[in-house]
Amino acid sequence: MGGAVHTPAGAGAPNDAFGLPRRFHVTGDATLPSVWEEDVPEGAGPPRHIHTSAAELFVVRTGRVLFEADGAQFEAGAGDTVLIPMGVPHAFKGLAPDGSVVLITLSPGGGDAFFRAVSDEGLSPATDMPRITELAELYDVAFVGPPL
Repeated sequence: MGGAVHTPAGAGAPNDAFGLPRRFHVTGDATLPSVWEEDVPEGAGPPRHIHTSAAELFVVRTGRVLFEADGAQFEAGAGDTVLIPMGVPHAFKGLAPDGSVVLITLSPGGGDAFFRAVSDEGLSPATDMPRITELAELYDVAFVGPPL
């Protein structure tokens, strides 16, 4: 297929780090982005964080999501696109009672390896943030505050 990456609908490697079910469609590196679809239950989302070497693009597929970027908050609904530039502190939280689905692209890629490491070690933000923070640093992520 000429080096193309094809992930059929509904496929992708599953992962549930941070209690957010996701499916990796493209696992990235310095030359490819990381692309995954994430289920975001109402009220759920990651701690505020910064990607020090990648930009993060969100496409809300279903539901509504509250975003915070560099201290400003705004809502995004189905079909909306949000780009967080490299180095900008951000977080998000699901708002829809039935949950939201978000397609996320991290470019350059490699961020998917962080989520796999968290899952492989069975880590939970409720009890294991010191170790999660150590792993995050290996993947150019810095946690800078609590979830929204």
